[in-house]
Formats: sequence, C-alpha cells, structure tokens
Amino acid sequence: MSRIVFGLIGVVVALFPDGVIESYEAIALENPEECSAKPWLAPAVRAEGVLYVLATLAGGRAYGWLLNVAGVAGLVAAVAPKQYLDAGASLAYDQPEEVNWNEEFVTGVRVLGFTLVVLAARALGKRRRA
Repeated sequence: MSRIVFGLIGVVVALFPDGVIESYEAIALENPEECSAKPWLAPAVRAEGVLYVLATLAGGRAYGWLLNVAGVAGLVAAVAPKQYLDAGASLAYDQPEEVNWNEEFVTGVRVLGFTLVVLAARALGKRRRA
C-alpha cells in the first residue's frame, strides 16, 4: 500500500511542482508572500517526484532504498521538526531567516516523521523475512 502512495505522490509532485510548492507554502508558512524560493526549487521538486515514481516502479532494492531514506528523514523530522524545517528553508529560500512556520504544521511534520519511520521499519522487517 505504501508503495502505491509513494508512486501517486511522485506523479503529482513530478507533474505539478509549482502547485505543490504553492500549496505547501500556503499550509506551512505564516508568511508565504514574504518568502522567495530559490530558482532551482521547482526543478528539484520535480526531480524528487520522478525519483519516487521510478523507485516505485522499479520495486526491490530501489524502493527499499527510497523507504530507508524516508525513514531516516522521518526520524530527524520526528525528533526535531523545527530544526528539520529550518534546515530545509536554508536550502530552499533566499532569506531563510524570514520563513515563519505555522505551529500546527510543525506538529504535523513530527507526526509525518513518525509515520515514515513506522513505514520504513515495517518494510525493512518484510524485506528481512523474505
């Protein structure tokens, strides 16, 4: 099931990176109009979506690798969501110090992080039993 979800997320992200970024900013930021993304952000988001789709279609080790990376990122997000988001802002925005996170979003990132850790651990367990 998680494989289908990752694949569908990848398709949406690959096809509509600007819309995904705008939606993300509307939900995540208290001041989206004051934040200016770096010019390479949309192509990087599209590439991430393509990577999700390719790993999902390939299955096996490629998909396992994707889940491992998602699990590690999820662990960081679960333990330190604000720092995780701030690190991302420093990469993605021209003036990261201007980025103000919506507090509910920070909590949501923590929950999503725990979810990714659980999904990655379940998948690892299945791979080891197979």
